[in-house]
Amino acid sequence: MVTTTTSGWNFWPLRRKPKTDAAPTMPASAPPPVHDILLGWDIAPHDPLLAYFQHHSGAVEVSRLNLDSPALRRLKEEGILIVAPLINQGEVMGLINLGQRRSEQEYSSDDRRLLDDLAAQAAPAVRVAQLVRQQQLAETWS
Repeated sequence: MVTTTTSGWNFWPLRRKPKTDAAPTMPASAPPPVHDILLGWDIAPHDPLLAYFQHHSGAVEVSRLNLDSPALRRLKEEGILIVAPLINQGEVMGLINLGQRRSEQEYSSDDRRLLDDLAAQAAPAVRVAQLVRQQQLAETWS
């Protein structure tokens, strides 16, 4: 996991918060909030930002999004300029966020393509890591 100030880039892997009782499963009708491991804030399962990313792949400029989303407001407050979702099997696994470049230059189309490629390759790896963590938690609880 990598994180820097908003003058660099950071990766926010998202994970589902486990229940506090003995069963690690959650009802399918009420998905848990997505939790940001590094910053410690939740993205609600029905946040419009998650719905947007499930239907629009690829990196997007945060300033171009016009959604009533607490998560989007938080990204803007953090100084995030570009977000690339990590999507695996239709589920948002995490976000790669870019703040202002240290050179203060604009991000190029090549930068965006690289970010999209990185997100596409990282999403399955993040999913595997989540499954391993779920298995470890299940073994701990049993």
